[in-house]
Amino acid sequence: MPYSYYISTRIYPSSEFHASIPVNRAKLRSAAEATLANRYADPGSEICIVLSTDSYLNELNNKYSGIDTATDVLSFPSENKNQYLGDIILSTQYAARTANGEGHSANEELQLLTIHGTLHLLGYDHNTPDKHKVMWDIQTEILSNLDIDITYPSRST
Repeated sequence: MPYSYYISTRIYPSSEFHASIPVNRAKLRSAAEATLANRYADPGSEICIVLSTDSYLNELNNKYSGIDTATDVLSFPSENKNQYLGDIILSTQYAARTANGEGHSANEELQLLTIHGTLHLLGYDHNTPDKHKVMWDIQTEILSNLDIDITYPSRST
């Protein structure tokens, strides 16, 4: 990679986290780095990826979006927009269910969600058909570069 990025991973809440879902943190960091490089993010950009549970994402989704249900990924951009871009919160439970239903691995699903969340931190959104197409095209390109063959043409995450 032409740039150096700092990607950290955390588990929260650790007391509820399901260790039965094997998460390859190195692959998640690689997915975030590939996204930052693909979008020419500033060298030294930082992201924190938080591995969590359905219940925690339900709590956050309700608090910040008014939607009382779990979701697969939430992004929280940094307010000061210096080197720290923000946090990506992933539900490993949600990702495992989706991956099982779609026929790919939980780690591939988590990589897709990491790419998706990183794009949100970089200012991308999918709230209109044109923006949705742009974001999905970028995700597909990055997944392809990582040799991951999954797509969700109608996904509205």
